[in-house]
Amino acid sequence: MTCRYSGTDWLDVLYTSVRATPGGVADAAAFLANRRGKSIGSESLRLRLRGEGENRLSMEMFELLIEWMEEKRQPQYLDALHAINERFGLRATESADSDAGDGIEAVAIGALDLARQTGLVAGEVRSAIADGVITPSEVDAIAIVARDNQRLLDRLLRTVQAVSRIGRRQA
Repeated sequence: MTCRYSGTDWLDVLYTSVRATPGGVADAAAFLANRRGKSIGSESLRLRLRGEGENRLSMEMFELLIEWMEEKRQPQYLDALHAINERFGLRATESADSDAGDGIEAVAIGALDLARQTGLVAGEVRSAIADGVITPSEVDAIAIVARDNQRLLDRLLRTVQAVSRIGRRQA
């Protein structure tokens, strides 16, 4: 049977992110065993990531899994952290972005990327409200594009601030 995972539940987001990472759950279990010095099988980790029965994921494992995905340079490595923040009405953002440009052209490109992504958010919202009911899958779709929109907005703000600092140093 195929399970449907939520794009808004932090544990589902973490499980989906781990599965999408090269090596998947088996590699993640090996990483956890190595870092924690405690054996954990891939099936045991899978049960914890799915929240099956009494199987629970510790905060230590949560942090280590994020670190593992970051080491593998996975773009989704912070998605579960964003999802848990959203659950409580909070928003987490990175304090630095290495790919943020440092010139006026980077500001223009950032604004265009943000406008494009905002259109995607509007499109998902429009589709979701067309029938007057917003389903859980529509919530997930909106959350995913809105999360991407937030990241682009934060990157644009950092780029503008960096360009402003460069201009002040040159003046």
